[in-house]
Amino acid sequence: MKKVVGLALLGLLVMSMESPALVIGNWESMPASGDGWIDWGQGQAAIETLPEKYSSSTIGATLGSKSLRVDQSGWAQSLAIKLNAEQRAVFMKSSTFSMDVSVRANDGTITGGYSQIYAVYMNAAGPGWTEVAGGNPVNFYWWPGSGQRTATLTVDYSAFRDQITSTGYIEIILALNTGGGAPTDMYFDNAQLTGVPEPATLALLGTGCLLTLRKRK
Repeated sequence: MKKVVGLALLGLLVMSMESPALVIGNWESMPASGDGWIDWGQGQAAIETLPEKYSSSTIGATLGSKSLRVDQSGWAQSLAIKLNAEQRAVFMKSSTFSMDVSVRANDGTITGGYSQIYAVYMNAAGPGWTEVAGGNPVNFYWWPGSGQRTATLTVDYSAFRDQITSTGYIEIILALNTGGGAPTDMYFDNAQLTGVPEPATLALLGTGCLLTLRKRK
């Protein structure tokens, strides 16, 4: 019984130490607001000012009823965000950036091609401009009859975070790429920062609970 109680306490401690997930993009307010996201390649313009490239959609919505439709061909450092003060604080307590990425069903006109997140970059004082995920971390191939699909981009940026010397600015930039006959639109939702306990802290918590259990025997 004591062991069960001790393990339950350890679980509660771990849960209390996790930074809550902070959503930094769900695009429910498009077209009025793009949640602070910008187009890096278009002079860092707010995405809501570029309706020819960025608009609201229901395809691929995984958080709320809307997703962000990005319509562009070829490669470009397009979808990006300069984190505000609250977001930077959570970024420094977290280690994972994630985002759901979708493509629509083939309408019968597409015979092949690919839709990709080609790379993810981050920029901050200390490490500077850094590729934190390369090699097409999200990639969809197209074929006749291919259906709607969703994948989750997950980036562990802890090594980048540990090199940051000042939190005056932190930026996340996604390079998107389409080609080979694929449609030019991709869909994004549920961008968030997620915190996890440090392994060393977990080890200390576990040791403390075990010592408590030992003393009670």
